[in-house]
Amino acid sequence: MTEDSELFWFGVVLTLVMISFLFNLVGTATQATPAPNPAIASASRDASIAALQQQCQQLRAELAQQQEHLSTDLRDSTFAQLQPLLTTYPSARKMAESKPDLPARNLTALFTPLENLLQTWQIDPIGTAWEQVPFNPQQHQPDADDIAVGEPVYVRFVGYAQGDRILSPAKVSRTLPGAASEV
Repeated sequence: MTEDSELFWFGVVLTLVMISFLFNLVGTATQATPAPNPAIASASRDASIAALQQQCQQLRAELAQQQEHLSTDLRDSTFAQLQPLLTTYPSARKMAESKPDLPARNLTALFTPLENLLQTWQIDPIGTAWEQVPFNPQQHQPDADDIAVGEPVYVRFVGYAQGDRILSPAKVSRTLPGAASEV
């Protein structure tokens, strides 16, 4: 969990605890003191309820504001980490379009910011492109239904996992793509 999301959930829990505390306080106060006059007790209870409703609305507004602030912070933080890639990618694409004989390996350094972002988020790749691995249905998405567990397959497209959670399985097949076999 990121620091921003932890802060958000702390705010949510704190808000809920405050609301619960206030409701318990009002409930205890109205039960503990018998009212000599039912009209006064009703007016006092109505005023307490109105005050609690107003405080609840204020807390909801604060919570909505916190959510918006955290969302903005997350977006800004993500953009800051992707910014080098986003800045250089259009130029690299234009260069590749204008010079088809340019070796693609010169462009691989442009993806370092993306790799750094994945490391920051603790997202790990599943496999390496064109790597031969034993088929694992928990980590791999086969291109054929008849691939057996443990059968050698090639990683066509890398997948990603965060801890034990698979974000996207690696796409695998029994054969390498045509371009890979020429290398």
